[in-house]
Amino acid sequence: MKKLINYSSPWAFLLSFSLMSTMLSLCVLLKLSEFLNKFSFISMITAFSLVLMCMFYWMRDSTRESMSGNNNNDISSNMKLAVVLFLISESFFFVSFFWMFLYSAIAPESGYWPPVSLQAPTFIGAPSLNTILLVTSSLATVTMSHFETNYKGSWSIQWLLLTLLLSALFITVQWMEYTSLPFNFTSSNSGAVFFISTGFHGLHVIIGTLALVVSFMFLLNLYFTNMSMMGFELTIWYWHFVDAIWLMLYVMFYCWGH
Repeated sequence: MKKLINYSSPWAFLLSFSLMSTMLSLCVLLKLSEFLNKFSFISMITAFSLVLMCMFYWMRDSTRESMSGNNNNDISSNMKLAVVLFLISESFFFVSFFWMFLYSAIAPESGYWPPVSLQAPTFIGAPSLNTILLVTSSLATVTMSHFETNYKGSWSIQWLLLTLLLSALFITVQWMEYTSLPFNFTSSNSGAVFFISTGFHGLHVIIGTLALVVSFMFLLNLYFTNMSMMGFELTIWYWHFVDAIWLMLYVMFYCWGH
């Protein structure tokens, strides 16, 4: 049996700690006084910056590891398991938001839904357009994966560019919707839940887009290794997860909630 190369990598621990710090800062930001809110906002931005930094350096080390030939099937299987566990934890993260929204809608404090201060957004317009954009981008990643499996790099690059374009359009339309809504984060509990849920989903879209950009750079430089191929696959998994979460947000917040 080939012995695995063991080395100390701090990124998993640091990434987990940074994510925990980001969430704790957000909780404090939503609950405490104005002075502590300012402190918590700075803390949250700092912690999230550390999250991005840890992701970058972890990806850098994984790429170097792949180039040195130290990866094997056991490492690849462990990384896939780690991504699966991460997606499960993220699913429960969004389930908490769905539960908060359902609680506000089924048992509203004012006795009726939607509250007077909240004009619930409809599914017509930007939400439906974003649904089409995200579902189409998800189908594009499947097509990209098919061409990549058959070593047709030029076609893969074209479909990946289409995916990046669709994701950029999604983020743009989401921002335009935010600026045109008749309510804001402080309008009511339901408004806060809406902005937190869709905002965190938008953040996941941005992170997924950055991962797709990394995959695009690998494709553009014809960098084909077991790690890069697995990176494409895991990125597609993550993108499908983002798509599935949006479909649930669309049905619950825009269709049923309205």
